[in-house]
Amino acid sequence: MRYYTSADLEAHANANTLKNNRETPAKLTLYLHSYYLTDYMESDIPQAFLNRLETNMNALREGGAKAILRFSYKSSMGTSAQPWNATPEWIHRHIDQVAPYLKKHADVILCVQCGWLGSWGEWYYVDNGFKFNPSRDADFEPRWEVLEHMLRAVPEDRQVALRIPAYKMRYLKMHGDTAMTPLSAEEAYQNTPKARICGHNDCFVSSSNDVGTYNGGNKERNFWAADTKYTFMGGETCEKKMPYSGGEYAIKEMEKYHWTYLNRDYREEVTGMWRADGTMDTILHRLGYRFVLDKAILTPAPKAGNSFEAYFQLRNVGFAAPNNKRAVELVFVNAASGRKHVFPQTAADPRFWLPGELHKFTLACTLSDMEPGQYKLYLNLPDPYPSIHDNPYFSIRLANKNMWDEATGYNFIATVNVE
Repeated sequence: MRYYTSADLEAHANANTLKNNRETPAKLTLYLHSYYLTDYMESDIPQAFLNRLETNMNALREGGAKAILRFSYKSSMGTSAQPWNATPEWIHRHIDQVAPYLKKHADVILCVQCGWLGSWGEWYYVDNGFKFNPSRDADFEPRWEVLEHMLRAVPEDRQVALRIPAYKMRYLKMHGDTAMTPLSAEEAYQNTPKARICGHNDCFVSSSNDVGTYNGGNKERNFWAADTKYTFMGGETCEKKMPYSGGEYAIKEMEKYHWTYLNRDYREEVTGMWRADGTMDTILHRLGYRFVLDKAILTPAPKAGNSFEAYFQLRNVGFAAPNNKRAVELVFVNAASGRKHVFPQTAADPRFWLPGELHKFTLACTLSDMEPGQYKLYLNLPDPYPSIHDNPYFSIRLANKNMWDEATGYNFIATVNVE
């Protein structure tokens, strides 16, 4: 992931640059777009700023990339930077202003960091109507109003990230889940606050408690380790403190907390150390999901008009599951005519193809409207949004060699003779 502030975006967030970044050795396809509204703390966001947001989102789609979004007001924490955030009234007004753009461009949004409060939008250095170091339930209510407003503003199929696990745990406790239990598989991916609140750690492997990320110790660590099986986790480092910042330790932490994204540029003294010792290659290969197909068993001698089954065994050797919904399709392409037959698979859900597990599943269809002949069979894992469904930039590529069709985004399985 590469990080851009609102000041950088005009120069960097254009389709040609994004396409070129896909072709670099790093193969960048994910960005954190951090919008600072410093000049608009007591006024509406001007239309020109919103137009820039619109332009940036369109560039992502054309350039084949997605973004994590964050909105805040200040990028420093000293008292000279106060106020660190706008008043509750202005924050809610600004959320309403950006909400239509979040809904319109949900297809190219990975998730949204809740933002708005405090320096960098991280909810710690707060003022202007928000309690610094809140302790009572009443102190948290203005924060929850911002969180709930963001959950309404962000499309229901996208998650909203909080900076530390204690915030989500406290929210759950104050809203009926007194045990503060992590998400279960049955609760995951529903339109509920519990399922939609994810996390980001912006002081990753930077001290024994990640500089206050885990002030509550193992209880908070265990909560995030379990909850992130079904929610996004990512962020950046902030300090180099051995032995916590070593690459091997970072890999273990990314496994434990199911990391999807990492700011590759910050902090360079840490990420540079990982590049030097070779662990960065492992991190880059395993961030998010990485699917390896081990086995495919197909219906022998399939006949046109009859049922067909494909049994798969697949491993996820990444750190995380996809978390956003994915379509699954069997695609047959006639070798002679090029005619395509697409069979959507509604029973398969890649969001539950968890890391470190072997996943066994069967995809089935009826070979209707198919003439006998030789076909290439593909597994297609496209984005379900119609706007990018047919764009190969947004399809999942299996990690196996010699399977990827760059032109279509399909994964080749086998040549099949249909009788």
